[in-house]
Amino acid sequence: MPGGGLLGWARRNLTEPRIAVALVIVGAPATLAGAWLYVLPGPGFPVLVIGLAALITGLAMLGSRAGRG
Repeated sequence: MPGGGLLGWARRNLTEPRIAVALVIVGAPATLAGAWLYVLPGPGFPVLVIGLAALITGLAMLGSRAGRG
């Protein structure tokens, strides 16, 4: 089966805009949770940094013209 399996599925379905949306969807709540944990006594800084990185990367990917015809 040509292009079968997980790699073939990923090549057909995981486009750059879909990855960007997924990063924004994951990054926004992670950023909020990290900020909340940072304010409260807890280890929130790593969660905050990871959330911001995912959010900013996703927004940059969505804002760029890459991946569009």
